[in-house]
Amino acid sequence: MTTVKKGIRVRLYPTEEQEVLFNKTFGCCRFAHNQTLSDCKLSYEQTQHFPSKNERITNLVPLKEENEFLKEVDSKALQQSVRDLNSGLDNFFKNKGHFGFPKFKTKHSQKQSYRTPWNNGSADVVDNKHIKLPKLGIVKTKRFDMPEVYKIFNITVEKTPTGKYYASICIETEVQPLPKTGKQVGFDLGLIDLLIGSDGTRYERPKFAYAYKDKLAKEQRKLSKMRTKLERANLSLDECKNYQKQKHRVAKLHEHIANCAKDFNHKLSIELVRNHDFIAMEDLNVSKMLKNHYMAYAITDVRWSQLVNFIKYKCLWYDKKFVQVDRFYASSKICSCCGTYHKDIVNSLSVREWICPDCGTHHDRDVNAAKNILNQALSVA
Repeated sequence: MTTVKKGIRVRLYPTEEQEVLFNKTFGCCRFAHNQTLSDCKLSYEQTQHFPSKNERITNLVPLKEENEFLKEVDSKALQQSVRDLNSGLDNFFKNKGHFGFPKFKTKHSQKQSYRTPWNNGSADVVDNKHIKLPKLGIVKTKRFDMPEVYKIFNITVEKTPTGKYYASICIETEVQPLPKTGKQVGFDLGLIDLLIGSDGTRYERPKFAYAYKDKLAKEQRKLSKMRTKLERANLSLDECKNYQKQKHRVAKLHEHIANCAKDFNHKLSIELVRNHDFIAMEDLNVSKMLKNHYMAYAITDVRWSQLVNFIKYKCLWYDKKFVQVDRFYASSKICSCCGTYHKDIVNSLSVREWICPDCGTHHDRDVNAAKNILNQALSVA
């Protein structure tokens, strides 16, 4: 039986004591990461060499002797933070053009998290309302479902900017195939319509960010004014309760918008995976497209990357086929009927419909692109 990795994210409801220990663990893992990165930089300046991976982990022993507070938290989580730093360094040296050099972490980061391995059941699922974590014991969760057969690799604990706690349980389980439909479809991504199918189906683009744009701008202006006043008075932002309350309001708005978009993308992706056996999409360079300041807000609002990732991993989970076409493939400029390339006819985004001079077929720009994406994906699959 084919197996697949899954991540199950659940809300945590820690006690006050557990909440304190969570925050201590976040800080200690951050401290271990920063200290190890600092040692690597210092070693390179002195010897032109980085310490080995094993040396970085074994250096945690003297570090814990020097800093007694590190002994209060999960030792495996500290080791994992160093392993994650090792992975970051490996990625940087393997592909410097794609990965940046690891950075120091700050307690002011939007998200705080740490990861702890399964390690013979020290981090485990107790039942559908509780999980077990090292040093913390049993932690209450929102009700969740697990597969009948699974293997746990690790659990990541995360604190959001609004103060909520979540656990992401990384497991390996068997693929659960969905019924076959025999349908194949290609999708063109858009800003007017979110998805345009090769069968002519259109999925309207939700405008969650636009719906809250004015309210968010108003709350952000309040926050900015409060920050300016406090800085002029040389007062600490962390100690001002009104500033922290306003910061929390802005964070809640951002979280609400993100949750609305995520919920929509989850529902749409599972609908597409259920109804099709083969899905083809284009591989857009979203990060480069965001440099266009006229389109950046709209592109951020549609969350193309999130939707594509959801469809991709759900196809893997449910034994469906997903193919991405190369981003340089000119899907809009090729006639899907005769295959002729027309550079001059469809050379502007304002051209929404056109007629092929070779075969006389009338094309909708987006539907024609979706058909070409499907044909190209079938030829390379």
